[in-house]
Amino acid sequence: MSNKNEALTTQVFTFASELFAYGVKEVVISPGSRSTPLAIALEAHPNIKTWIHPDERSAAFFALGLIKGSQRPVAILCTSGTAAANYTPAIAESQISRIPLIVLTSDRPHELRSVGAPQAINQVNMFSNYVNFQFDMPIADGTTNMLDTIHYQMQIASQYLYGPHKGPIHFNMPFREPLTPDLDRTELLKSETKTLPHYQKMIHVDPIKDKIEKSKGLIIVGDMQHQEVDQILTYSTIFDIPVLADPLSQLRRHNHPNVITTYDLLYRAGMDWDVDFVIRVGKPVISKKLNQWLKSTSAFQILVQNNDKIDVFPVPPDVSYEISANDFFRSLMEERTVDRKAWLQQWQSLEKQARIEINDYLQHATDEAAYVGTLISKLTNEDALFVSNSMPIRDIDNLLFDNEAEIYANRGANGIDGVVSTALGMAVHKKVTLLIGDLAFYHDMNGLLMSKINDIHLNIVLLNNDGGGIFSYLPQKASAEAYFERLFGTPTGLDFEHAALLYDFNFKRFEHLNDFKYESLSELGSNVYEIITDREDNLQQHQILYKKLSEMINVIS
Repeated sequence: MSNKNEALTTQVFTFASELFAYGVKEVVISPGSRSTPLAIALEAHPNIKTWIHPDERSAAFFALGLIKGSQRPVAILCTSGTAAANYTPAIAESQISRIPLIVLTSDRPHELRSVGAPQAINQVNMFSNYVNFQFDMPIADGTTNMLDTIHYQMQIASQYLYGPHKGPIHFNMPFREPLTPDLDRTELLKSETKTLPHYQKMIHVDPIKDKIEKSKGLIIVGDMQHQEVDQILTYSTIFDIPVLADPLSQLRRHNHPNVITTYDLLYRAGMDWDVDFVIRVGKPVISKKLNQWLKSTSAFQILVQNNDKIDVFPVPPDVSYEISANDFFRSLMEERTVDRKAWLQQWQSLEKQARIEINDYLQHATDEAAYVGTLISKLTNEDALFVSNSMPIRDIDNLLFDNEAEIYANRGANGIDGVVSTALGMAVHKKVTLLIGDLAFYHDMNGLLMSKINDIHLNIVLLNNDGGGIFSYLPQKASAEAYFERLFGTPTGLDFEHAALLYDFNFKRFEHLNDFKYESLSELGSNVYEIITDREDNLQQHQILYKKLSEMINVIS
């Protein structure tokens, strides 16, 4: 074995071992020549599961799904050149959502950079706007310094894989030919694990005690990224505070009497909110109306996030705490001094009446909301529902109650790219149903390949209104109607049955709600349930729901 080959083998086998040591058990590899050394090292590691995906953009989102499903960091690996650039959307999503994605881009050696060599672009710091850590690894030279660099840089990077600093990291890996490591040296592949960092922070709540000892308070909870949340409900129960729970908070699963789910519709219907203080927990909520209220209210706002970089949207809080939600609410536990029973009962009464109105609406409606409500009724506590952005996540926000399914979405950058792939990645670890619109489905049809080649089961409920339905709710429709359909509606006229057959999905089409009501979601194989809807009819029927709730508010007030 040549010295070059020995150095390369030692480098990539050591790097693969370090990934495993810091908790990486899955890697998504997109095939290519320059990535050969590390791809073989990862494939040869006895305790790392590799997934092969030929489309880098979909591969990166598939990895996000694996992370969401397993709650562990996952690595992605590609060859040099523009292959790496296709990772950008998923990396941006992972940074905003604080998901520990490890990006490994293979590169040409330094002498082949910026000289016109094929498949060579500037990959150093190429994701600098979207990663928490980045490092350009040295060429394998067989020295102790080479191995020290791997150990040191992985230790530095590991702080971004767990705890309040979580987010994507990037290693650029230049390799010289020959590119094949020595497979007789697999003793270099280690399965040792390292002690992972534990994060805990002290909290002093005295400065906010006088602010929260008032009668009218709210707890608003966004995506909690699967932190424990029991203390939120305990505090709410003891101190009679309504909890406005985003579907991604997972609090709606508990069916707790203090959990309010219809806040978006209540605010849209004209409910007057006179509030003294707000405790915002987790990521910003989905509801645009609730965010608008947070921006306009004079209530004292406290933000609680277990992150080192807080999300101040939609408005900077008066005070923020970097701590887990459970630790924060434990710190607030003391003797009760304020009577909030009437305040809580007012919210509970409105919630109860709003749910009655929504259920009545769903009994008569035939729009997308009616189909979404029917889908919700089919889900159990064993199900995970992955929801696409645009209209599907908004309908879930408004209609999800009395159901124990887990709800997931890519609500970092809120894009429609990679939705299919993320859901499939999650389906490796959970029983997943995907709710998606036709444009988002079209945008990531390549992702369906992972189901076909890996026998990953996924049910897809496809809302097909032949275009971008959410744009019908924006002022552009009325103010620029002559240009609306071409620029915003964007009908494609695609027959998705062909896509389903291409990737070995079973396919059923529904044009009548009753037919879907009596359809059971299959427990076997992968299935596409296409639902044909009309954008204009969907808009008009949604307006009926808003009007019904507005009338309810007026009667009560």
